[in-house]
Parts: sequence; C-alpha cells; structure tokens
Amino acid sequence: MAWSAAYVQYATVVNVYVVGALCAFGIAGNVLSIVVLGRDRTIRRTTAFLLQMLAVADASLLVLCLFYVTLKTSLKFTDWLPAAVRRRWPYVRVYSYPMACISWTATVWMVVLLTADRYVAICRPIHAAQYSTMPRLRRAVAVVWVLAVAYSLPRFFETEVVEVETGHVSPSDVLDHSDANYSTPAADADMNVTRNNASSESRSVLKLQITAMYKSGLYQVVYKVSLDFVVRFFLPFAALAFFNQRLVRALRESDQIRRRSSTDGGGTERQHTWMLAVVVVVFVVCQLPSVVFDVCVVLHVYAGVPFSRRALRYAAVAVNLMLVVNSSVNVVIYCFMGRQFRTILLRIIACGASSAAAASVPTRDVTRRWIRSVARSLCTTYRLHIHPSSPGQDEKVRRRIRARVLLLDAVVDVHREMTFEADLDTLGAGRASTSRGDVAENSQDK
Repeated sequence: MAWSAAYVQYATVVNVYVVGALCAFGIAGNVLSIVVLGRDRTIRRTTAFLLQMLAVADASLLVLCLFYVTLKTSLKFTDWLPAAVRRRWPYVRVYSYPMACISWTATVWMVVLLTADRYVAICRPIHAAQYSTMPRLRRAVAVVWVLAVAYSLPRFFETEVVEVETGHVSPSDVLDHSDANYSTPAADADMNVTRNNASSESRSVLKLQITAMYKSGLYQVVYKVSLDFVVRFFLPFAALAFFNQRLVRALRESDQIRRRSSTDGGGTERQHTWMLAVVVVVFVVCQLPSVVFDVCVVLHVYAGVPFSRRALRYAAVAVNLMLVVNSSVNVVIYCFMGRQFRTILLRIIACGASSAAAASVPTRDVTRRWIRSVARSLCTTYRLHIHPSSPGQDEKVRRRIRARVLLLDAVVDVHREMTFEADLDTLGAGRASTSRGDVAENSQDK
C-alpha cells in the first residue's frame, strides 16, 4: 500500500517523536511516583499502595508502547534502525502487542480498584477496617493481573512468524508496508524481512501473518468486539461512574459541614480524594477515544458504514497518543494536587542538597524525637495500667513500664553525651579560632 507523504510525516512525528518523548517522561515519572508514594506518610497506606501498583501498570504499558508504536513506525517509515533489528522485528511484534494488552487491561481495572478502595474509606468508614486492608488489596492486585493475563492470552495466537523461501528479492521488497486493519494485529501482518541463504539466487523471508483463529468471524465478533466492549469499557466505566458519583457527593457534604463549623479537619483526606477524582476524569477522557474508534472500525468492517479509511488511519495514531498520555500524566496530577508529594519529589530531585541538609541536622533533634516517641509509648502503657483489660494483665503492664523506663533513661543518657560532645566541639573550635587570631596579631606586630 502506498502511503501519502502527509500521513507518513504525521505518523512519524506523533508516533516517534511525541510518543517516544511521552514514554520516556512517563516511565521516569511513574518510577518517581513509586518512590515518592512509598515515602509519603500523609496518605493512607492502602491508597499509596494502589497508586504505586497503578504506576507499575502504566510504566509497563509505556515500555511496551515504545516497541509497538515507536519502533514499529520507525521500521515502517524510516531507515534509522539497523538491519538486525529489522530482521528480528516479527518476533518482537508477536509478543509486544499481547503484552501491551495485558498492561492496558490491568491499568483499567487498577483504576477501578483504587476508586473502590477510596469509596470504602470515605463513604463506608465502618467497613474500611475489614475490607480496606493491605492483605486484601495485595490479593486483589494479584487477581487483577492474573485475570488480565488470562483475558489477553488469545492475543498471543493471533499472529505467527513464518519463514518463506522466495526467489531473488530486491532491496525495495525487504519491507512491505501494509496496514489493512489500522490498529489491529493485521496492521503489520504482512511485514516481510529478508535474509540471505547460502544460495545467491534464493532468500528466506520472515513473514508475520495472521492466524486462522484471527480470521474467524466468530472470534472477531465474540472476543474482539463483544468481550472487549464489556471488559474494557462497560463494566469499568459503570463502576467508576458509581463510585465517583458517591465520592463527589460525600466530598460536597463534608465541605458544607466544614464551612458551617469553620473547621479544617480532614483536609488531607479531601485533597487525596479530589486528586483521585481528577485521575479518574483524565482516565475517562483519554480512554473514550479508543472506545469510539473501535466502534467505528467495527461498523466499517462488519456493517459497511462508509467511514473514510484515511480518516480512520489518522484517528488510530491519535488514539494511541491519548493512551500514552493517560499513562504518563498521573505524576503531573500528583505534583499539582499533592503538597506533600511535591515536597518529597523536590527533595529526591535535588538529592545532593537534601543529603547536605540531612547531614546538617543536629543529632540532638533526632534524639528529642526519640524521647517524644518513647514518652508517648509510656503514656499509652500507663493508660493500659489504669484500665487493664483483665486482672491478670497487671504484671505484664508493669514489665512493659519498667522496660520502657529503662529505654527512656538510656536515650536521655545518649542525648546528654551528644550534647556534651557538641559543646566540647564548639568550645574547641572557638579556642582554635582564638589561637589563630592571636598568632595573626603577633605576626602583624613583628
């Protein structure tokens, strides 16, 4: 198929330059998000864990998009890549697209899981201690990935690499640019890569072709159309609409109560909930074009609706771009809407300055924090002593009190020694500077 110069330029700019830059930015941003969320103590542990798992899914999708979108376009429309990459591309294509589908499915349902956890924490706080726990969420994340792999497993069998013996092949026939079904696996199914055999008159061609399963109309209608619509659009979007509608209503009610009582309680929780709402809105906006595009392709192929094939090709590039934007933009949302996230991120980026600042913090401040923590534990122990849960617990409480009093004494002794040593260092530095001044004055007198 002959490609127009305008489409070649458009696809190269978007898929190679824009998508490549967004993937690099998104991978770095998701890695930083995982690190920062692990250090943020103002966010609920379960919410931070699910945001980290969402970042893992997004980062894996972006890595695979570098292969399936950027590398694929570079192979089609440029001669930048070496011949070794071109020869092995069919094998990369067989696995990159199904694995990208796995990451895409996991990303969709990870957003649903994150919204459901936030709904339980805000709208059902009584049940949060039972359902919103780390063991349950770890199992839920594992189930999401297992189901994503199981659902995307048939895509590994949609294409196959075959080696075909042909006659002499000219250099212009090394790569056959055919794009029959836009963004489907048949998009590069006829991409041929040649390599020399022992005979100069014969060459073997690595050909990526679609299988009989993919050609089946039943497979296309049941799996590619119906199941994709239900699993990737209808069920997750319905769940997101339900949970977010309840969350927004709860946030508005809490804002009204806060204004009436003139208090600012729960500000951090509201901030995190609004941040999640923005993440969901961006997710829906970026995912909807892919749903509309799939519907248009199905209507064009199976119902005969006369959509422009040229317009569909341009739309396929834009749809891929929106999916990449969705997986790259979350770190920007966290920075704009999370003060603590922004602070920790700046500290990580300026690692040299933060290390110097951490080294300049006096040791006595750390010791004071230790003393306060031990004092709080002592107060808790005394309250247990005043209100024991059972008569036989008194001796255990006394032993805890004695152990923590000894620990407090040890910490206080360490603090005194550090303070004394710091005073000695300060005094020694003062004496050294005084002696240097006396020597300078004596030298001037001479």
